[in-house]
Amino acid sequence: MTSPDAAAPRRLFTALVPDAAARAAIALVRQQWGGLPERLKPAPERMHLTLQFFNAVDAAREAAWRDALAALRFAPFEVQLTRAELWHAPHGTIAVLRAAPSEALAALHAATDEIARVAGLTPEARPFKPHLTALRRAEGVRLARLAAPVRWRVQALELLWSDLTARPPAYHVLGHFDARL
Repeated sequence: MTSPDAAAPRRLFTALVPDAAARAAIALVRQQWGGLPERLKPAPERMHLTLQFFNAVDAAREAAWRDALAALRFAPFEVQLTRAELWHAPHGTIAVLRAAPSEALAALHAATDEIARVAGLTPEARPFKPHLTALRRAEGVRLARLAAPVRWRVQALELLWSDLTARPPAYHVLGHFDARL
């Protein structure tokens, strides 16, 4: 398998990745829903809460963004996914798990938005709606209330490349940034 030239613009995003226990809890939540498709996507190991997404980042801005993220300081904090919602996205209906309001999450999003700006990227203007995509192709799915919040302690932030040319499409970790003060 050959990867596209690293100098070509890439689809990049920053994300918070749930730990194994949270991924298992999310899988259990999905099993409570009615009308599930045969193939459940995304796979648990690909689930994440996106902070920023940029469709085409050139190599210079990618390097600047990665370098700036390396200087980021934030304390570990807890994310709580508290409710399921169906969203109608451009490529079909998705089921998401919404995160409870969190000052720490909002502050991390604001800090990483600023880091992206410094790297020459333009963050989205629409309000941040923290969520984890729990299911793609969710047309006809009947959601159930969460019996309890899905929780995980955020210990790090990742910079990921969404490689749509790979078969199957893949996420590549370009940077892992531990929480630290």
